[in-house]
Amino acid sequence: MADKGARPTKFDQYAHRFDKLMLVLAFVFLVVWSTRIIFHEQLPGSVSAILLTVQFWIWLAFLADLVIRTVLSEKSWKFLWTHPLDVVAVLLPAARPLKILTVFTQGTMLASASGRFKTMQAVVGSTVLLLWLGAVWVLSAERGAPGANITNFGDALWWSIVTVTTVGYGDLTPVTLTGRIVATVMMLVGIALIGVVTASVAAWFVSMTSSQDDSDNDERDEERDTRDDAMATRVVELESKIDRLLELQGEPPAEPASKTRRLGTATEPE
Repeated sequence: MADKGARPTKFDQYAHRFDKLMLVLAFVFLVVWSTRIIFHEQLPGSVSAILLTVQFWIWLAFLADLVIRTVLSEKSWKFLWTHPLDVVAVLLPAARPLKILTVFTQGTMLASASGRFKTMQAVVGSTVLLLWLGAVWVLSAERGAPGANITNFGDALWWSIVTVTTVGYGDLTPVTLTGRIVATVMMLVGIALIGVVTASVAAWFVSMTSSQDDSDNDERDEERDTRDDAMATRVVELESKIDRLLELQGEPPAEPASKTRRLGTATEPE
């Protein structure tokens, strides 16, 4: 993205114009793909064919978007190396649902200020999305396979939750190569998400502790200032009484308090 005040590049202009469209297409792809997989046995053949056609045209849009971004990027072909998920989502049909994740990292559409609250929002949103993707993905790979025990969406979603949280009960396990690859990705992602959540919670506790310490320090400073002021006032009153006693005895008054200098809670002549 170009710096503020600088003229936007062609890549920035393209991203600003098409990021929203690509986000919508990614969600449409997710809905169509999920519907075709989850309700595979209930859908008529014609409806399934229509959904598959929609998927294909959206994939072509993904491919065109990747090519255009590569051409317009200042990094040229190095853009592909820095955006591996885009490439995998376009080249491998089984990985096309990952495109919905790559949209969140492209261009200007979802750019926002950093913060713990926004980070937690992103973590929660990503977790829900990954749970759904994993469930549908493993169901697509496992249903109909010999010896498979993940044959419906309910079991697939339960397996996805157990896998991402790294609990691993073992009651449901993938038997196909694709299913095991999905399981590996889900476990790695689960470990990463737990690390992010742990770090965010730790940062929140540190922030709360620091704020409390600052508040306690301010209160102690106020109490010390109040005590010092009261002590100084008391010293002035005592000096006034001493002066009156000296006057009654016919002796000269002591040095006025206005010519003394406070040092902490004590005073000494200037």
